[in-house]
Amino acid sequence: MRWSTRSPRTTKSSGDAAKGGAPSTGGPRARAAGPGRASLVDGGIDAAREAALRLIEHSRRTRSELERKLRERGVEAAVRDEVLRRLEGVGLVDDVEYARAYLAGRWGRRAAGWRALEGDLKRRGVSSPDIAAARARLEAEQGPADEVSLARRVIAQTARRYAALDPARRRQRLWALLARRGFAPDVIAEALGGGGEERGGEPDA
Repeated sequence: MRWSTRSPRTTKSSGDAAKGGAPSTGGPRARAAGPGRASLVDGGIDAAREAALRLIEHSRRTRSELERKLRERGVEAAVRDEVLRRLEGVGLVDDVEYARAYLAGRWGRRAAGWRALEGDLKRRGVSSPDIAAARARLEAEQGPADEVSLARRVIAQTARRYAALDPARRRQRLWALLARRGFAPDVIAEALGGGGEERGGEPDA
């Protein structure tokens, strides 16, 4: 059997060899990653915590939003969980308070029912129990929101649009409009002048 006399290939550059350093990790792509991202990928809790603090420096975020942002930056799952746990422990991440503040600025002020606002919060990653706790906290501070009055305000704002329709058709259009705005069927029925059991204006599915 003939044995090769060639020396094995090495990944060290001439500069590395001269300095006795570690093998080169390659070209522009490796250098473009930068030390910051590398430290996050390596799972450094301090680096991940600093990244999270920068994210919430100017605006409050939900736990889900922060978790997603850290994941996109390459932070390992165990590190993400630990960082978020610490931030929750000092009140910097609080989904109930986030939802309360969100509702305080919109519920009763925006032409939208509870269901619409609840859907907005869920899309931001807030859980149903946290949304319910936020609603209870807000109502304890300000009292219950009058959704029927809010729905009637929407009706008044659209009066001209449906003025030429016959009453039955007008009721159907208004029912559909209020449903799209997130008002519950019993709220819509009361706002339109009927009892909760009278749903003659509810559009067919």
